[in-house]
Amino acid sequence: MNAMNEQLQTAIDHWGAVAPMIQCPSVEQEYETLLEHMEEALTLANGNPDSPLNSLIQVMAQAIKQYEEQNIMNATGGGISALRYLMKVHKIKQSDLKEVGSQGVVSEILNGKRSLTVRHIRALSKRFGISPNTFLEP
Repeated sequence: MNAMNEQLQTAIDHWGAVAPMIQCPSVEQEYETLLEHMEEALTLANGNPDSPLNSLIQVMAQAIKQYEEQNIMNATGGGISALRYLMKVHKIKQSDLKEVGSQGVVSEILNGKRSLTVRHIRALSKRFGISPNTFLEP
């Protein structure tokens, strides 16, 4: 068996463990698990630009982005719901959203007392790496 076939055989042997980390999740639990795996990989890579984990992290990020685009944009029911959902899955507190404003401002937005502004939407879109349309009300 030549080297290429050995490499392919190794990939086939381990595909069951690798596939869930590079495919777009189909349900929220898979999505949350993938987020956890990516956080662990980021910790292990420790910001090293030469880490062999970097390409895996990039593929994981693409799968996460694809899930978010397919499910968050289409299923949240509006900008505030999308923000609540993203805060939940990313384990973000109101005080962590400094790009939106103070904890009080974020609280008012989440409670419907204040609307998301264009500036808020741009900042949230950039932070989460998703389309600004996610935060527009239907």
